[in-house]
Amino acid sequence: MRRKSVPTIRDVAREANVSTATVSHVFNNTRWVSPSTRQAVLDAAARLNYRPSAIARSLTTRRTHAIGVVVADVLNPFFSSIIRGVEDGLWRQGHSLIVCSTDEQPDKEAYYLRLLLERRVDGILIATTGADQPIFDEIQYHHIPMVFIDRRPSEPYGPMIETDNVQAGYLATRYLLQLGHRRIAILARRPSLSTVVSRVQGYKQALAEFQLANEAAMVVTVNPRQEAAFQATCRLLQDDDAPTALIATNHIMTLGVLTALKTAKIRCPEDVSIVAFDDLPWLELLAPPLTAIRHPIAELCSIAVEMLLKAVDESSGEGQESATAAFPTVMLPPILIERGSCRPL
Repeated sequence: MRRKSVPTIRDVAREANVSTATVSHVFNNTRWVSPSTRQAVLDAAARLNYRPSAIARSLTTRRTHAIGVVVADVLNPFFSSIIRGVEDGLWRQGHSLIVCSTDEQPDKEAYYLRLLLERRVDGILIATTGADQPIFDEIQYHHIPMVFIDRRPSEPYGPMIETDNVQAGYLATRYLLQLGHRRIAILARRPSLSTVVSRVQGYKQALAEFQLANEAAMVVTVNPRQEAAFQATCRLLQDDDAPTALIATNHIMTLGVLTALKTAKIRCPEDVSIVAFDDLPWLELLAPPLTAIRHPIAELCSIAVEMLLKAVDESSGEGQESATAAFPTVMLPPILIERGSCRPL
């Protein structure tokens, strides 16, 4: 049986009795076309089952309608929630996603940023590793907008949307201090990450407010793996001056803490109180349900998409210097969710 040929832009033009340029303008929105002519072209395309080529369209409009999303770990529920929220917002605006997971590795981050640049994405939304990436300058040179979410880059390369992490660390610590705790440990990842720096700053700010000396701070830095958090918690609990409360600054730290408590047969909150970060659904299913710091993820994603699409609309041709000043920063307040994992001392 003879295979039916794929309709082309010339077929649509012939069917609608217009030029191929008019058909191109209709599908690419590159010039005004009268409503009657536009409808004739769309009707002809529907009759022929014509689908415009995305590659050809990008050559005409200089837009691919693709957005790169770069996160630290796609398996991390916080970042998978970010991806889902961003995808919902971009899909409604006719954009598709290219998702890249860096596994907290700067080299892998640089590789994916290069890939997205070569793919000519319209924009990039990134939760950076925090490393100084020279390719950021090249992306700016090509006028591909970047919006940074949750984590700050080493320099301001684009708008920033984040939770107020200083306030988050402060809220968690002050809550435990108000319950009477004075030996409060905070488990965090590498100290160069902007979220960690800010949360520890808020933690120390709360200690100072309660007139506790710097020596009272118990900041434990571990690599971003559950086993590392488990081992660190075990060592803390074996100290003669063991903490009466623990703050786990992400869900991986929380899992390590809970595993250590179970292994050592230490009860929560009777023996030690816990405040977790990243209020994931499973936290309230535990016994006891965990008190947590909640990020406004839906609002973070909505604003990030709005900022990025605005920047895409405003971007211009290549070869010009990008203005790096006056990139806006939006900071949203965290929320403390009180449950059953903390008790008065």
